[in-house]
Amino acid sequence: MNNLKKRLITGSLIFAVFVGVILLTLLVHWVFFDVFVLALATIAAIEVSNAIGSKFPKPVLPIALVTLVLGYAGFVVSQEVWDIGGITTFFSVVLVMSLILVFVSVFHKDIGTNNVVSTMFVLIYPICALMYMMGFNHMHEPYRANAILMLFAVSPLTDTFAYFVGSTLKGKKLCPKISPNKTVSGAIGGLIGGVLAGTLLFFLSKTGVGAALGMGPLSNGASNCINFICVGLACSVATQVGDLLASYIKRLVGIKDYSNLLPGHGGIMDRIDGMIVGAVVIFLYFSILMAI
Repeated sequence: MNNLKKRLITGSLIFAVFVGVILLTLLVHWVFFDVFVLALATIAAIEVSNAIGSKFPKPVLPIALVTLVLGYAGFVVSQEVWDIGGITTFFSVVLVMSLILVFVSVFHKDIGTNNVVSTMFVLIYPICALMYMMGFNHMHEPYRANAILMLFAVSPLTDTFAYFVGSTLKGKKLCPKISPNKTVSGAIGGLIGGVLAGTLLFFLSKTGVGAALGMGPLSNGASNCINFICVGLACSVATQVGDLLASYIKRLVGIKDYSNLLPGHGGIMDRIDGMIVGAVVIFLYFSILMAI
C-alpha cells in the first residue's frame, strides 16, 4: 500500500472519529468529549516524552500521567459539583505534583534536575494546553457547542487552505529553519481558511441544524458575525503557531514524526499540534465574551 493510500484511509478514519465524538458530545453527553481529550492527552504526553527523552534527560512519565488523572478528577469536581474554575483546579494539581517531583528528586539519585525540567515541559505541553480543550466542553451553551465546532472546523480548513495555496503559489519561505516546506503564501491561505470556517459556522448557527447542536449567537447584532470571523482568524493563527512549535521540537530532537501510530500521518501529536494551541485561544476568547 503506497503512502498516499495510507494517508487517505487513515485520514478518513480520523475524520469519522472526530465527527462521531462531536455528535455524541453535543447530542448525548459531555463525557464523550472528556474521555476523548483524556485519551489524546495521554497518548500525546507519551509521544512528547519519548521525543524529548531521545535526546535530552527523560521526563518522569508516570508522574505526568498521574498528574493528568488527578488533575482531571479535580477539574470535574470543581466544574460540575462546585461550578467553579476547573482549569484553575487542574493547574493547582499540576503545581502540587511539580513540587512533589522536585522534593522526590532531592532524595532519588535517578531523578535529576533536568528530568524534573523535562517532566514539567510535558505537563505544560501538551497536557495543560489540552485542558483548555476540555475547558470549553464545560462552558454554558451556546459557547460550548460553538467552541467545539470552531476548533474542529478551523484547524482542518487552515491546514487544507495552507497546503493548496502554498503548493500552488509557492514563494517566500515562512520559517525555513523550522519547517522548510511552509511558505508565506500558504500561511495567508491558512488564515483565509480560518476566516471561511468562522463565517460558515456563523451561518450554521442561524439554522435549525445549528440550534439542534446547541449553537447560538456569540453576541448581539453585527458584532455576532464579527466575533465568529475573529475567532476563526485567531484560531487559524494559533493553529499555524502550534504546527511550527511542534515542528521545532521535532527538529530539535531529530525526528520526523512523533510516532507511527497513525499510518501515513505519524503520531497523535502530528495531527493535533495546531489544535492544541488553537484550543487555548478559543477558550480565552470565549471566556472574555462570557465575562463582558
